[in-house]
Amino acid sequence: MRQAPRPRRVCAHGSAILLGLLLRCSVATAQQVSADRVDPSTITAATITPLNYKPLTEGDRLRLYLKGLSSPFSIVGSAASAGIGQWGDKPERWKQGATGYGYRFASSYAQHITQETLQFGLSSLLQEDNRYFASGESTRGTRVKYAIESTFLARRNDGTRRFSFSRILAMAGASFISRSWQPHDTSKLHSAGVNFATSVGVAVGFNVAREFWPRKGPQP
Repeated sequence: MRQAPRPRRVCAHGSAILLGLLLRCSVATAQQVSADRVDPSTITAATITPLNYKPLTEGDRLRLYLKGLSSPFSIVGSAASAGIGQWGDKPERWKQGATGYGYRFASSYAQHITQETLQFGLSSLLQEDNRYFASGESTRGTRVKYAIESTFLARRNDGTRRFSFSRILAMAGASFISRSWQPHDTSKLHSAGVNFATSVGVAVGFNVAREFWPRKGPQP
């Protein structure tokens, strides 16, 4: 007659099965957590939802502001704006040549600092996130359209995009404030309007460049 298994062997066998099940559950859980974890460098507009979007903290906002004051985009943008002024000979009193370009670059960069400061304060007050997230789209036309729209839109705390009052008002304010250090013949409403339009055009161009830049994730 076959003897019944000893209780000790039964317990050992059951413990091994239970341990195996726990290990399998642990591995499955770890794999699920790893799959759910989002790498910030891969976040695109297409992956942002109200559940995974994290609004900017005031500390993050301050760091982005300080970074934006001297970022490569700000230097290139000021140089491009100065080049447009040099090409149009505006203001005329600054004339042409290296000296004239230097005046225009200094003025453009000072305007950039003014705009960044205004945008920092307004975005904090209105709780707007003006960072640029790549669209995640594949077609060129859709990406260009998204880049242009992003010039005028900002994210709210729920992750949705609406009109960016902080960016547009900062552009307009900086355009008018910059008239204060320019020659008197440029301190006119028309001149400020042209400058504002130029600022918007430069912003659109840089957003298109950001969209096709081979780096994902949020950019200032």
